[in-house]
Amino acid sequence: MIDEEIALVGRVRPEDHSQDTGAKARARARLQAEFTAPSEGRRRVARPRWGRRFLAVGVATAACAAAGAVVASTGGHKPSSPADVTTRTLELAAATVESGAAVTRPGSGQWVYTRQMDRYAFQNGDVVGSKAMLHGKVKVEEWWRFDGTRMASSVQNGKLYVKGIVPSIESRPSRHRDPQINGGYIGGPGVVRRTPNHLYDYVAGLPTDPKALLARIRHDSGDVGHDVSTVGSIAQIFRDDRLIPPKANAALYRALALIPGVRVAKDGTDYAGRHGIAVIFSGGGGGWKLILDRRTYRYMGSPDQAILGSRVVDAAGQRG
Repeated sequence: MIDEEIALVGRVRPEDHSQDTGAKARARARLQAEFTAPSEGRRRVARPRWGRRFLAVGVATAACAAAGAVVASTGGHKPSSPADVTTRTLELAAATVESGAAVTRPGSGQWVYTRQMDRYAFQNGDVVGSKAMLHGKVKVEEWWRFDGTRMASSVQNGKLYVKGIVPSIESRPSRHRDPQINGGYIGGPGVVRRTPNHLYDYVAGLPTDPKALLARIRHDSGDVGHDVSTVGSIAQIFRDDRLIPPKANAALYRALALIPGVRVAKDGTDYAGRHGIAVIFSGGGGGWKLILDRRTYRYMGSPDQAILGSRVVDAAGQRG
């Protein structure tokens, strides 16, 4: 096991004692002293030479057994494999988020505000063509009305644009234009699936048993093998859903631990350059990386995105 993973185990499981290379020798010495020292008030009895040989063998065997028990109790007899580190770390992450504060379902008229940094984003307004796309460290503020009827955004501290949501390309906006909508309309199934009410109801309704949850997401994502689309669906939940209930969050971490090809690394950075624990998947020609806070184990972002803050507010444009 690489040094960074050993260090990670020590950090996420502080109750484990560090490996003591002298434990076996000390255990052997203590046990031999106990067997060979005369009992208090008891007269020593001479034993035949063959008896001493058997006793010596017994002492040595018992000493090795005791030493093995001591080393086992310290966790030093067998270095943890990367799979063990992954399982233990994600279990600790799950237990930590599971004990967090409950998430309350917002009212339909409330908004979910997110402040994030993205690799690219579309500018709002009348900009068209190549200039409409911004690249680099792009600051994006986004408000989604919980009922999914509107969204609002501000890019690079710019003007707040409010848009209406068209559920499908067949739907058309009302003839009576809402004066509060200054950014036009967006639509399509992909947009509707991202709305806060849809995400909240889907994630809150997932099984909390990790095996059942994994089976459900494999089915819903249409995974045909290698779990690429399964991990992608889980990553998308963390990217888009700011209202994941604690038990669902824990179940998602435990489900990740069951997926072949998922491992954790001591250090990773999100797009804002913040350091955390990296949950990495590679397999089937695809790959994903999620960055978790080292203290809270909450999702921070990915190498292409950073979630800088979020909260439920009462109106578009509110930040707290």
